[in-house]
Amino acid sequence: MVKRLDKDDFTRLVLQNQTAMFRTARAIVSTDEDAEDAVQSAICTAFTKLDALRDPAKFKSWILRIVVNNCYDLCRKYRPITDLSEVQDFLPADDPDPTERLSLWEAVLSLNPEMRSVVTLFYYDGFSIREISRTLGISDAAVKTRLSRSRKQLRLLLADEQGGVYGSI
Repeated sequence: MVKRLDKDDFTRLVLQNQTAMFRTARAIVSTDEDAEDAVQSAICTAFTKLDALRDPAKFKSWILRIVVNNCYDLCRKYRPITDLSEVQDFLPADDPDPTERLSLWEAVLSLNPEMRSVVTLFYYDGFSIREISRTLGISDAAVKTRLSRSRKQLRLLLADEQGGVYGSI
């Protein structure tokens, strides 16, 4: 029989995983505030559905899946539509080389949400391909494809005249 989590265990596990939850949320949504909202909502949802967790050893992937779902819900809710012709005169001029000011994390944040979430889970949270596929509800092949495309895009974003400072991505 699997041991169920009590309130104290739940609190301890949330505190252990709070950085991973925020980082995952921030990789998907556009602001820290939205990430915090998604994490807070995920914690509330997880606590109310604690009986659905069959194996407490899989708490991290379970709660990150809830975080990811909350983030996607937020993205769907706040999908802004702007007619670029209306704001064209107010847009800044193109920067001759914007890659010079990009840090690795800024480059990761510039990826689309699907790629950002995979990169964040793999490189920042140490998830395996299998764990990511379970967490995001996609196939292992889809995870590998997203990682490959993300690496390619990050290399392009971070490359400099000498062939790129982040050659190991």
